[in-house]
Amino acid sequence: MPGPPLDRPRTATPLQGRRDAVQPSLWDRLIDDLPGLAAEIARREAALRARVGAEHLDRPGGDVAGLDPDDARDLAALAQLRNRRAALQERGIYVTPEMLREAVRRDIQDLFGVERLQVRYLFSDMERRMAPRGIAGGAEDPADMLADFPHVRSSVLNYGVPAFAGRRAGDFDHEALARELREVLAVFEPRLRRDSIRVVVEPGTRVGLRIRIEGLLLMAPVPERLRLLTTIDLDTGAAATTLEES
Repeated sequence: MPGPPLDRPRTATPLQGRRDAVQPSLWDRLIDDLPGLAAEIARREAALRARVGAEHLDRPGGDVAGLDPDDARDLAALAQLRNRRAALQERGIYVTPEMLREAVRRDIQDLFGVERLQVRYLFSDMERRMAPRGIAGGAEDPADMLADFPHVRSSVLNYGVPAFAGRRAGDFDHEALARELREVLAVFEPRLRRDSIRVVVEPGTRVGLRIRIEGLLLMAPVPERLRLLTTIDLDTGAAATTLEES
């Protein structure tokens, strides 16, 4: 049997695979905009019906002839909302590039707000000797306990990032932390192409860290470069992630 044509790349991602890569996250699948959209349409329809009469609401193509400019503008906005409702009803959840970028920003911010299971306790030598054994607060670090279980480390049981709260910027090796965070993102943010992820850790304010994240966001028809800045408050561990201009 002859092999595949020489000009056909063997590693090309199937079309279905490319489509799957840009599907919304589980959180986005649980968000239903239709009830709020229907309520907003009903509110606008009631207001416009009182101002311009019911006959104008049913004009085909958003005909605004003879209307006051404000009424014409509001009628055009109503038509856009109706079109959006129709699209959602027909196609279900539809992800635009803007929605996908915002979803990834939101999910990375949430990721940085969770302390993972694989942590190292900030014990002194004496505290470590006196502490009872066990993962619930003993002397053995969960990071050491999970060392021989790579599948657990890459599972949702280990979702999150290293502990930040209560530390100082000088406690971290910035290059080592950047490598660690890159692996965290590669595991828990699959919408960024793994080999494109770049992480740089910088000292921020007196009590913070600045983490710059860059990568290719998997989108159809072509990926887009995404740049994010996450700031960490080392007093509380709180994280804030913002989009940066590409």
